Amino acid sequence: MKGPSSRRTLWLFAALAAYIAAQFIWWAVLLLRRDAEIDKLRSQLSNYTGVGSTAMDPSRRLLMVGGEAGVFLLLLFLFLLFMYRAVRRELRAASAQRNFLLAVTHELRTPIAAIKLQLQTLARPNLALDQRDSLRQGATDEADRLALLTEKVLLATSAEEGSITLHTQELDVMEAMRSVTERARATSARSHLIVLNGPEQLITRSDAHALRSVAENLIENATKYAPSGTTISLEVKAGNNGWRLLVMDEGPGVAEEERERIFERFYRAGSEETRTAKGTGLGLYIVQRLVQRLGGTVEVRGRRPQGAIFAVSFPHR
Repeated sequence: MKGPSSRRTLWLFAALAAYIAAQFIWWAVLLLRRDAEIDKLRSQLSNYTGVGSTAMDPSRRLLMVGGEAGVFLLLLFLFLLFMYRAVRRELRAASAQRNFLLAVTHELRTPIAAIKLQLQTLARPNLALDQRDSLRQGATDEADRLALLTEKVLLATSAEEGSITLHTQELDVMEAMRSVTERARATSARSHLIVLNGPEQLITRSDAHALRSVAENLIENATKYAPSGTTISLEVKAGNNGWRLLVMDEGPGVAEEERERIFERFYRAGSEETRTAKGTGLGLYIVQRLVQRLGGTVEVRGRRPQGAIFAVSFPHR
C-alpha cells in the first residue's frame, strides 16, 4: 500500500473527513451567533414593551451546543476511523493481489518460454543424442515447475476457504525430511548446501503430504534470500510434549516489523518491479495454514551472525 494512488486515496479521505468536521464546527459557531442575536433582539423587545423576557445563560447555551457537538464529532470520528481502516485494508489487499498477479505472470512466463525454446530446439535435425536428452530433461524440469506453481495456488485457495483435507497416519518424520531434502538438492536448492540433523527415527501421527509441503516451502523460501553456496540447515528435535522442525539459513534475515506480515497471503516485502527474489507470496501463507491444521505453531526469529530461523512446533499425536 505504498503506491502513489494509495497515498492519494488516503489523503483524499483525510481531506473529506477534515472538511466534514470543519463544516460542522462552522455551523455550530453560526448557531451560537444566531442565538446571541435572538437574545439581543429579545432584550431590546423587552425594553421597548416593558414585558419581561428570560434569556438563556450564554455559558449554559455554549455547554449544551458543545455537548451535542462533542457527541456528534465523537460518533463521526469513530465512523471515519472505521472507514479509514477499512479503506486501508482494501488498498493493502489490492496492492498485495496486484503484486501476486505480477509475480505469477513472471513465474509462468519463464518456464513456458523455456519449454517452447527447448521444444523448438528438439525439432532441429541432426541433434546429438545427449543434446536431445538434455533438452527433454530441461523441458520436464520446467513442466514440473509449472505443476508445483499450480499446486501451490490451488493449496492456497483451499487454505483460504478452510477446505484443506488431512489424511493423518503414523509416519517417520525423519524419513519424510530425508525425502524433502533429497528433492530440494535436485530442484530448488541446487545452488545451496542442504544439511539435515535429527534423530535416526521419529514416529508420530501426521499428514505426510502436508508435512512435506511445510518443509519444502520453508526450504524454497530460504533459497530465495540466502546467497548461493550458503548452507540451509534442517533440524528435527523431539521433546516431551511434541517435536520441532527448524529451518535455518544464512540470508539477510527478516526485519522485526515484518515477522508477522510475511505469513499473510500474497505479502512480499518491497516492490514487485524492483524485487530480485522470485516468488508469489503464497509459500509462507501455506506453511502457516498447514501448520495450524496440524495443530502446531510457526514463528520466525533472527539468527547470529546473520540469517533467519523458522521454528515449527508440532504436538505428539
